[in-house]
Amino acid sequence: MKKTILIILIFCINSVFAQQVFPLNMPKIDTPNKAYYKDMDGELDQYVGTWKGNWEGKTLFLQLRKVKKRHTAGDGTYFDVDAILGERKIVSPNGIIEVDRVSNFDENLPEFYGILGQKKNFAQKYLLFQPDNMCNKTANIDINFTNAQKTEMKLSLKLNPNGVLTSCQYYNLIIVEGKSWPINFPKDIVLTKQ
Repeated sequence: MKKTILIILIFCINSVFAQQVFPLNMPKIDTPNKAYYKDMDGELDQYVGTWKGNWEGKTLFLQLRKVKKRHTAGDGTYFDVDAILGERKIVSPNGIIEVDRVSNFDENLPEFYGILGQKKNFAQKYLLFQPDNMCNKTANIDINFTNAQKTEMKLSLKLNPNGVLTSCQYYNLIIVEGKSWPINFPKDIVLTKQ
């Protein structure tokens, strides 16, 4: 009898403290504490890997990983979500490495985060791009697979309309001279899975 009561008690305690699991694309409104939005159907797996493409003689390597990320509120409550994180490596035509964040992949502050769905068209997927040393400038990178095998994808960069602080090292370039952000990333590129 004692064993039965102990088993029931352990089961009840486990049920109370267990993490609730929800599908990845379920709206995250009134999220219960310790919830987990899991990629149950493997939707994110098609993005994982190293992707390679060329533009203006440069070679872009984009490494994407699927990880479980924790989002914590100020009161200590949290939820976990499966996400794609990414870093890039850019090699110039003469072989000089211009950017290499792949060698030291930073899962805490990656340059790419997603996969997200557009508000007006949730089926259109994109990555949020937060380039390092760009004064918090962000961009959305739309992703469209170009073949049925999903081994090629077209990326299209769209800068988000956030302002420029006078303390930003690019303030004069952008505001005074009227030039574009010096983001070392193509506007459009087709990448092949390696």
